[in-house]
Amino acid sequence: MSLSHRTTRPSPGRPHAAGRYFALAALLLAAMLLAPAVGLARGWSVDTSADVRWLVTPQGERFFSLGVNTTNGGSKFDLEKGDKAYHFKRFYPDLAAWGAKAQERLTAWGFNTAGGWSEPSAVMSLPLIPEIDLGRNAKLHWYDIFAPSMQDDADAMAREIMGWTRNNPRVLGVFTDNEVGWWNAPLFSWHLERPWAIHSKRVLWRMLFERYEGKWERLLEDFVPASEGLDSFEKLKEGGASLKLRPGGRGIRAVGQFTRRIAGRYYELVFRAMRKAAPELLVVGDRLPLYYDQNAVLAQRGFVDVLSSNYNVDCEDGWVAPYYFEGLRELSPAPVLISEFFFAADENRSGNTNNGHLMHVATQAERARGAAAAVRNFAGFPNVAGVHWFQYNDEPTGGRGDGEDFNMGLVDIHDKPYELLTQALTQANAQAPAIHVASRWAQAPAEGVAPVLLRAAPGHSAADGSLLDWKDKAGTRLTGFKAPRPYAPFGDVHVAWSPEGLSFFTIAGNYVDLSLMDAANFPLSETFQLRFTVDAGAGPRTFGIHLAPRPHSVWPGRYELVPQLWRYENGKPAERVDAPDLVKALDKPLPHIQVEGFLPAGLLGVQALGPGQEIRLGVEAENFYRELTMAWAGRTVVLGQALDNAGEKQ
Repeated sequence: MSLSHRTTRPSPGRPHAAGRYFALAALLLAAMLLAPAVGLARGWSVDTSADVRWLVTPQGERFFSLGVNTTNGGSKFDLEKGDKAYHFKRFYPDLAAWGAKAQERLTAWGFNTAGGWSEPSAVMSLPLIPEIDLGRNAKLHWYDIFAPSMQDDADAMAREIMGWTRNNPRVLGVFTDNEVGWWNAPLFSWHLERPWAIHSKRVLWRMLFERYEGKWERLLEDFVPASEGLDSFEKLKEGGASLKLRPGGRGIRAVGQFTRRIAGRYYELVFRAMRKAAPELLVVGDRLPLYYDQNAVLAQRGFVDVLSSNYNVDCEDGWVAPYYFEGLRELSPAPVLISEFFFAADENRSGNTNNGHLMHVATQAERARGAAAAVRNFAGFPNVAGVHWFQYNDEPTGGRGDGEDFNMGLVDIHDKPYELLTQALTQANAQAPAIHVASRWAQAPAEGVAPVLLRAAPGHSAADGSLLDWKDKAGTRLTGFKAPRPYAPFGDVHVAWSPEGLSFFTIAGNYVDLSLMDAANFPLSETFQLRFTVDAGAGPRTFGIHLAPRPHSVWPGRYELVPQLWRYENGKPAERVDAPDLVKALDKPLPHIQVEGFLPAGLLGVQALGPGQEIRLGVEAENFYRELTMAWAGRTVVLGQALDNAGEKQ
């Protein structure tokens, strides 16, 4: 992830403004610096009265937050690296001079908020959202979160941490932690292994006992005992107890139930602690880590004012997958803040190598185009009330302390702005509030009323390892997937046609702990699955793409997904189609999934597809361990024409 677990106290942040919103905020904040007792940032709120969500200033103005993370003068570590890292002492006589210049730049570039780990002092005046590590400091995670003393511990830690904000009018709200993750299977296994004295172990045991009505044989339908002598609920109380998922069972749903319980306990503890310590501040969540567990998001309801999520943009052109935010709309009424996103380029002046999976492209021109497009895409989701860039300056040459080495800065380590990037973001930031005002949710086609238009898009390659050749991502996306309540669809599916057949790709999110199931070969039934049922005139034919995991060929400790294409009969895989060039999984680390493929007309039983032809199409998806399902019910689609870049038929 782009940010590892950082400091226990917020570091400096950076300011910027978007049009009249920033002008108003800057004037008022400056006034408050002269009269700190008034407390300008006190009284921020949210507007959830309509589909389009907003932050609201103390003066009642709607506010779309355009922020920058880590807008600070640098750390002791950076200073020690000399000209290999960014530090204000290399360029400015003091921190005040640095702050004035940083704020001048950010304001000119259209930013109006200082994000996580930003300079908290009066050398800047932008509204500030610090990250406070409340849960980690109060030892809520991986200790004993259900212990009766935990609320008192969280309250005391919140009072201690929040003391510095009482005379700081810049603070509008806080991130309670960073990238907690809510990784479901590790939480389940770790707590199950604890001794009986741990309250959280007792909560988990009681949940399992009640779920299976105290009948051990019912639990065994979903789980396989993985520790010696584990043959009863009484033995399950012992330390070291371990359960693995049984292939074909539904144990992952019990794992999800515990995820919701433990996440709910965390959000309630920190929310109540913050309401006592600083009732005037917004609780802005825990910066979900480029992915969310749906049970954890459901657990947030009522315990955050704003839901925060970091985000790794889905394609080099700045495409942002709509399912992510449509899902958050279904799971939570809270406005969403993109607490960090980023673009890096291999062409950079800081010597950054971009040594990982985070979004990076070849050139600064590509970086500028992609970053600006992403801002506009984010602003186009009605529940997104702000977008924060990561970060003000590049990471050090050779990497920061944890080894991450990315060109993420608006300025390089020599304090020189990346002009193409800042010019592009200036334009996008200026447009973002108006885009957000006009934002609307995509309308799903009414079932059984009229055929769905399927766009023509020849020339897609399933083997190129990129989605850049999909120029019309919005037009090829199938809308209207359904998932069993209270859950939401966990991915997007795009389909287009050419005379030669159907092209498709999916972008999805699915965390999976592959060690939770003991199997020499990962069972086909437990893989991530995408199924197409197509009747192109030769009768319905069903094909399934199964993503089988294996250890990564390059990155130790990671897995890569190997797609298998299967022909189905009677709802089950019947024959594997030997066509390695037809389906490809893009090299994205789990929980991120991107798969591109092609179903030739011959497999559909016809020689070719043609414009105006009507076919029947149904799509289903199931994630690992069959945890969640989603479906686009079979309906008639008509093969239409392609659109050019101006939206006109070719």
